[in-house]
This record gives sequence, structure tokens and C-alpha cells, in this order.
Amino acid sequence: MTDARAPSSRIVHLTGLDGLRGLALAGVLLFHADGALPGGYLGVDLFFVLSGYLITALLLKERSDTGRIDLRAFWVRRFRRLMPALLALMPAIAVYGRFFARPEDQLALRNEALASLGYFANWYAIFGDRSYWQLFAAPSPLEHTWSLSIEEQFYVVWPLLTLLVLKRYGSRALLAVSLVLGLASAGAMLLVFSEGNSSRAYLGTDTRMTAILLGAAFAILMPPGTQLAARRVRQLDWLGVASALGLGVAWCRLSGTDPLLYRGGFWLTELGVLVLIACAVMGRESFVARALSWRPLTFLGTLSYGVYLWHWPVNVFLTAERTALDGIVLQALRLSITFAIALVSYHLLERPIRKHGFTFMQSHLTLPATAALACFFMVRPTGPRAEPVSSSLLSIDTHSRAELSSDLARYRVVVFGDSTANSLGWGLRSLHEKGLEVQLLGKDGCHMLSDTCDGQHWADKVRELHADATLVYVGGAFLHGVSIGGKWRTACYTDWNAKFERNLTQRFRELGATDRHVFAVTVPYPEGRWGTPQYRAQVDCINTSLRKAAAATPAVRVIELPEHLCPKGTCRQELADKTVIRPDGIHFSLAGAQDSAGWVLARVRRP
Repeated sequence: MTDARAPSSRIVHLTGLDGLRGLALAGVLLFHADGALPGGYLGVDLFFVLSGYLITALLLKERSDTGRIDLRAFWVRRFRRLMPALLALMPAIAVYGRFFARPEDQLALRNEALASLGYFANWYAIFGDRSYWQLFAAPSPLEHTWSLSIEEQFYVVWPLLTLLVLKRYGSRALLAVSLVLGLASAGAMLLVFSEGNSSRAYLGTDTRMTAILLGAAFAILMPPGTQLAARRVRQLDWLGVASALGLGVAWCRLSGTDPLLYRGGFWLTELGVLVLIACAVMGRESFVARALSWRPLTFLGTLSYGVYLWHWPVNVFLTAERTALDGIVLQALRLSITFAIALVSYHLLERPIRKHGFTFMQSHLTLPATAALACFFMVRPTGPRAEPVSSSLLSIDTHSRAELSSDLARYRVVVFGDSTANSLGWGLRSLHEKGLEVQLLGKDGCHMLSDTCDGQHWADKVRELHADATLVYVGGAFLHGVSIGGKWRTACYTDWNAKFERNLTQRFRELGATDRHVFAVTVPYPEGRWGTPQYRAQVDCINTSLRKAAAATPAVRVIELPEHLCPKGTCRQELADKTVIRPDGIHFSLAGAQDSAGWVLARVRRP
């Protein structure tokens, strides 16, 4: 791999493009700061467009200078640029998974880490039916690696396709290919987008490739170094200012679940990004180019990879509960630690490896060993505590397991619902009551408004497991909207409530036919960033609908969890020992779940 250190053709360095990279990162950081910038996630789209432009420009410059494209050298450079920092992150993720993650999240975290290392994290999230827009409610420290996976998949395929097309047909054909594939990607987004589940369209390589391919097409038309006359630069400046204002409005107002985003919004913002790239490339003395060359922006752009890689794990770990801080003070602490880590990573890891490459021994021995060690860190430390949520027994010592096996008076409880149901279920398991067995069959995003719950199999599962009691708990339902009659609805809208009640009633009737005890658990008010009057009103509507659905099925009884957790409408936030009950305002901590689970179990077993 030492030959990869040989100088390759380089495009002219433009500080305005560094500033664009910094601007993209600033948007993401603000979005992840508890949604401070609602549309800041569009910074990722800016990254995509810019990446497609720069990578294609590099490939075309190498082809122009040398008459060839060295694919091996290209892939080695990309590997050196991306993988070392990602590998360095994994031990920290392993420590988090072993000592800080919720028990029910540990197996998923291990799988997410392996998917991130393999650069297919976006497809892992899609096939796991994970809702990206629940990232604040049930955060994973590797949630953000989906975008790195899409970029890496592009790095693997696009250079090969570029080489084949250029060799056989030329640059005009490559332009046509990029535009046709971009249109196909746009069509895929229109085809797969569902207003009840936008994550598939948001996370898919096939649906998000339009941004990257538009950047690639622009690199063919206007490569770095293209010059414009002064009059054209002034005209471009006005267009750049208009594009910046339009992007600003989108970043401030456009929600990630808004149907407009998937029916043209993405493409309009991507065209706006192309205009900003044109300003940075062709009008270096323009107002927009000089604004993008502002030193703080270019500095942020230089550190962008390390900051992006570390900021979300730092956010997930440094919660208000762990730090006793909130608001701007907490965000400042998170950013300070993130930048400190990113600076160390850039100066001691990323820059030296990118500049000097690896020695023969490093590349052939150190790198495989490092990759293997990173996998070991993820698999081994999280393994003993991680188990599938459908496991029938809590992991306990052999003697206790044998004692339970010999006990004929078993009591089996099955828990259905969303991720909050599992967090409550772990509390039931941790009670260590003799003979109690708990099956956790909650599923992320199960909000009773679509088929994500796989509800038709609930009754079959109850019979198969010979359950004595069934609990249904959907504590996160207020986070979800649905398109009804072409209009986006949330809880408290009449049609949303009707659909919610209808689906719940159907599930309750199926469960009631099993001749087992069925319990509907009402939802307590959320806390933290969710504890607003709007969300509290939605929870009231959900509980009203839940009680109506239960009343329509005689076999179903209601357990009023808010009576225990939120007496007189004010929710308890801590236990007597100062343990936080719901760290994120929705899901229970293990100790918090124990407290509520003991109260719930007493009512389940009540004659």
C-alpha cells in the first residue's frame, strides 16, 4: 500500500468549499442540539452534494493529467481518510455499551457498530424498521453513521463506473449517466416515500443518491478552476444570496417528516447548494465566496469529519441527568468536549495518516489487527449483558434458573407495544419474583397507526408462549403522525384518534380471544423536552382513545400508570435515592422501571 502515498492529481484548493463543509456541519450540530435548528439535518444533504462534486472533480482531474484513474490508489486514500478515525471511536462505543446503555439496547448497539464498520448502517436501520426521527426519544450513539455508509457506498461504485464510462464513451456520456441515475434516484424517493414512515426514503442509498449525483454532474460541467467574467460573477452573487436565504428558510422550518421534503423539497435545496458551490468555485471574489471563506467556517470544515463522528456519541452520553446541566450550558459542554476530541483526532490520527500513509508493516499487519480489535471491543464487552428482547428469561445465575425451572407455579407475562414497553418490561424482569417470566415483544416505532407493530401475530404469540397475562403499552405514540386523506395528522385530530382507536380495538379483540388476561397501560405525561402543553394534550387524547378501545373489549382491563407516576398531573422525576426515573423523559431507567413495574405487577395479579 505504500504506492498510495505517491502524489496524485489534485484540484485547486478553494476555501469557500471548506466553508460550505463547515456550514453543513453547523446545521447538523444545531439539529442534534435537541432540535435547535429544525431543518439542520439538511446539512447532511449539503455534504452529499459537495462530496459528489469533489470526488468527481478529483477523478476527472486525474484522468486529464495522467490519462488513467488508479482505482486502487483512490480507494486506499478514502480508506486512510475515513477508517482510522472510525476505528478509534469503537472502544468508546464499547465502553458506553458495557456500562451505560440500557440492557435492552445492548445487542442492537453491537449490531449497529458492526454495521457502521461495514458501512451498511443505513440499510441495517431500514431493515430493522428503525424510525430515524425517534433519535431524540431513543438515541443510539451510532445513529449518525448512516450518512457515512451512503458516502462510502458511493466511493466504492462511482469511481469504477466513472472509469468505465470515460474509457468507452467520454465525459458527455458520464454527464448523461449521472443525470439519468439522479432522476432514477428521485423517482425511487417518490415511489417508496410513505407519510407514516419517512425513514425508508430518508435513509436509503437508492433514494438519497440524487444529491451526490447532482454534485457529480456539476463537477463535469463546472470543475474547480472555472473562471467567469466580472459581470457574470456579480449576477452569480445575487443568485447565491437568494439561494442562501432559501436554504436558511428550509433549515429553519422544514421538518424531516414533512411530505414536501420528499416531493421536491430535497431537490430544491440541492439546487440551492449547487449555486453556492458555483459561487465558491467561479466567483472567488464574490460576496458569497468571501462569506463562505470566513475563518470560523473554514476551520469547522477542516475538522468536520472528526466533529461529525464524535458529536453525537458525546451528546448521547452527556445527558442532563448525568451532568446535572441543561440548556445552553449543557450544549456548550458537549461542543467543547467534541471539539477537543476532534482536534486530537485530526492532529494525531487523521492528518498524519492522510499525509504520510502507512508503512508496509502498518498496512498489512497493524490495520487488520486494529479492525479486528475494534470488532472485538464491540462484540465482547457488550455480549454478556446483551440479549434479544424476546428471550424468555432474565439472565440470572444457574442456581436461580434451576430453581425457576422446578417451580410449577410460573406466571408468564408478555409485553407488547413500542420501545417504551420494553423499558417497562425490563423493570418487570428485574423484580426477580419467583416463577415470573417476562417476554419483551415491544418494537421500535410501534405506534398502532400502521403495520409496524406486526399486531396480527400478537394473539398467536400469546398462545405459543402460554402467557398468563398480556400488557400493551405505547408510551411513545404521541411522537408519531400519519397522513390521512392527504393531510398530516397527530394525536387529538379526530381522524388520527379514530384510526388509533380502531387499530387498538382490533388488537384487543384478538388478544381477548386467547382467554388470557389483557391489560392496557395508559401513558404518563412525558418529561424534559417533551413536557410541553402540546404533548401533554396529545397524551390525554391517546389515553382517552385507549380507554375507549379497552371498554369495547370486555376482556381488557386498564391499568392507570399515570396515577402512580404522575399523581395530580405532576410526574415524579426521581426516586428517593435520586435515581432519575425516565432519563429521556419517555423511557424508563432500569431502577425507574422497577418502581413502576412493581406497581403494575400488583394490579396484574390482583384477582
